[in-house]
Amino acid sequence: MHFKDPIIESGIQDIKYLAPIPIYQHQFEDDDFSNRVYAFGFETLNEKQKLMGQELPGQFDKERQDNFQVWYDRSDQWVEENELQPIGSRFWTPPNDFLDIDTPDVKIIRERIEKGYLHLLDSLGYSHDSTPLITESWMQYYDPYSGRGHNAHNHCRWSASEAKPMMFSGGYYLSDGLPISDHPYSGVFAFHIRGMKYYIRPKKGMLIIWPYDIVHSVEPFYGAEHRCVINFNIQLK
Repeated sequence: MHFKDPIIESGIQDIKYLAPIPIYQHQFEDDDFSNRVYAFGFETLNEKQKLMGQELPGQFDKERQDNFQVWYDRSDQWVEENELQPIGSRFWTPPNDFLDIDTPDVKIIRERIEKGYLHLLDSLGYSHDSTPLITESWMQYYDPYSGRGHNAHNHCRWSASEAKPMMFSGGYYLSDGLPISDHPYSGVFAFHIRGMKYYIRPKKGMLIIWPYDIVHSVEPFYGAEHRCVINFNIQLK
């Protein structure tokens, strides 16, 4: 089964159905604010932090293989929930936790994310005590010329038992990087659901929040300038 459109209106402001999984999506129009945080992050993060696990899709990552350590028991037989396979563990990278920086602008972004997350929970009828927790975050810059992206993954941990209460993931875009116009897939974000890929073209000021176990990817990006996004995981305390 698949649906004609990736994003379906729910009738509730900023709450959409992703074929038809509920997500939060909102477009902030304050470009000057986005530009200011973009510049701050570009000056603050080092080159390794700016990449934050980006991949060259289809290319063997020799550096990762040479330094990778297995952190779990490689059993020969086991049983687990089939919807919570820890795909994300294969792509885990230490967060730079940009959203923990104590500045007024970063605080605004953190508050927007928390407000959107609670609004999403309210729309789904979940009771809570209004205490969201952003557990980790990754601010990253996609180089306009190298064609980097992210292979298909979710944000599940090393085992299904590590699932957190009401855990969601998301991205806040500070720049779309002005993707080249003759490449329809340049830098597009894709959700992988029931054998289909649902594409969303990121825009400056876009905040989108989705269930953490949904598989997603980013197509190779080519543009006029760096694309900047803050990805995060959020849950109830």
